[in-house]
Formats: sequence, C-alpha cells, structure tokens
Amino acid sequence: ERLRILRELESDLEELSRRLEADGLDPVEARRRAIEALVPAGTVLRDLAAVHTPLYRRFTSHISDTRLRAIERSALAVTACAVVVAETLVLIRVDLLGQSSPFLWPVLALSGLLVAVVLTTAFQIWIKADPPEPRRPGLTPILLVGAAVLVVGIGGAFVDFIRLAAALETMPDPTGQLQLTTFVSISALLSVSLLVALGAGLSWFLLSQWLSFHAGARAQLLGVPSHHPPRKRSVAP
Repeated sequence: ERLRILRELESDLEELSRRLEADGLDPVEARRRAIEALVPAGTVLRDLAAVHTPLYRRFTSHISDTRLRAIERSALAVTACAVVVAETLVLIRVDLLGQSSPFLWPVLALSGLLVAVVLTTAFQIWIKADPPEPRRPGLTPILLVGAAVLVVGIGGAFVDFIRLAAALETMPDPTGQLQLTTFVSISALLSVSLLVALGAGLSWFLLSQWLSFHAGARAQLLGVPSHHPPRKRSVAP
C-alpha cells in the first residue's frame, strides 16, 4: 500500500512538473513548485507516520530496543515452556509402555542423550563459565539430537502403518482391535517424538539467547559495537 502511494505521488510530481515546464518555467523551478504543491508538510508527514505505524510499535515505542527484544524473547520462552509442561502432564497420564511401538525405545534413548547434552552444555555455560565461541557450535548437538528424535518418530510411525496394512492384508481383523492398538502406539510415538523435539528446540533457544545476552553485555562493557543493529522504527515516507 505504501509503495503504491509513493508511486502515485511520484507520477503526479512528474506530470505536474511537465505541465509547469510547458507553461514556460525552467525544470528546476517547475520541480520545486510541484513539490510544494503535492508533497505534504512536516506535520502531515508525522501524522501519516503515526497512522501507518503498527499498533504494537506505538504501544512499545517508549521501550528501548534492547529491553523490548528481551521482553519478546522471554514471552516466547515462557509460552513454549508452558506448552511443553502441558503436553508432558498429558503424556504422564497415559500408559506409554503398555502397548508401545518398538520405535518408542530408540526415541526414549535419544531423549536421554538429549538431556545429557543439554545438561552438559548448561554446566559448561553456567557452572564452569566457559561458554562456546560466538558462533555457538556447542549448541549444535542439541538440534542434531532433536532432529534425530523427530526422524525416528516419524519414520517409525510410517513403518508401523506399513506393518499394520500388511498384517490386515494377511489376516483381517473384524473386531478392529489391531487397528486400535496400532493407532494408540503410533499416537504415543508421535506425541513423545514431537514433545522431545520441541524440548530440544526450546533448550537451544534459551541457551542461545543467554549466550547472545552474555555477548551483548560483554561487548557493551568493552565498548565494542553490538553485532545486532538497532531495530528501525517504521516511519512513513
């Protein structure tokens, strides 16, 4: 919408300039008069900027960029933690191992490995005070294990569906007990896999943001410019 308005204004300026030149004015004077006639005054521009500024930006304009980023990231982290806790409470009430898929065990093993990696990284950062390099290669294993859990879970669910189809083709189950049991085990497998993958992403996000905050505070203390440029305020042209 803004781009369309700018193009229309530019077209009107060019057209009015040509008309003034045709009336005998030199190009510079014609351009100046066209701008005076069509370009809004400063107060009008400020009003247009206020109109086109999103409501969220207007409400948070009094907050500094650094503080606003911290608030936004904290809100995102709290929301994600609430989702993980809620899903965990739901899964605790389900007997996951009663009729589990055989692929649930590799998922649980990878989950244990993920916990070990996260705890090791957190110990390195907060206890030993020896964070990874600025590029954060030490956090990459968290994402890799989380992705492996997701691949095993989705792949296992696909294999279980194929096994169910083959079993039903060989020996039909009129009672539907086999289908029900398989669907329950697949649902449990996918739920655990997605929950663990979400936990991996959340852990990576929290640790990554802590390292970013630590690096920013250190750069500010040493007087080094931050790697993150300040957020630009949206101002209408």
